[in-house]
Amino acid sequence: MSDYTSRRISEAELSVMEDLWETGVPMTAKDLQLSLKERRGWERTTVRSLLTRLQEKGSVLVDKEAEVATYTPAFTKEEYGWDLAEVLVDRLYDGKAEALVEALKAHGLLP
Repeated sequence: MSDYTSRRISEAELSVMEDLWETGVPMTAKDLQLSLKERRGWERTTVRSLLTRLQEKGSVLVDKEAEVATYTPAFTKEEYGWDLAEVLVDRLYDGKAEALVEALKAHGLLP
C-alpha cells in the first residue's frame, strides 16, 4: 500500500523537495533559500519553516554531523509519484488503473 499518507506534502513543501531531488546532493538551508528566493521569492524564515515541517514528517533527512546541517530527501521523486498515482487510482477509479488510462486517452494525454 502507498506511503502517501505519511508522505503527504503541500505545494510549498513540494518546491523544497523538487530542489533537493534536482540537485541530487545534500543541501544546506542557505543553499535552498538562495535557490528558492530566486524561483519563488521566499525569505530564509519561510524556507526554514518548510524544512522543519518536512523533517517532522520524515520527508527530509538532516545530517548535523558536519559544520553546517545538510538536507536530503527521504524518498525519490519517482517513489512519491508512484504513491500519488496509487492514491489516484484507488480513490477515483476504484483501484482500476485501466480506468485511469482510458480517462487519459479520452482527454488526449495518451495516444
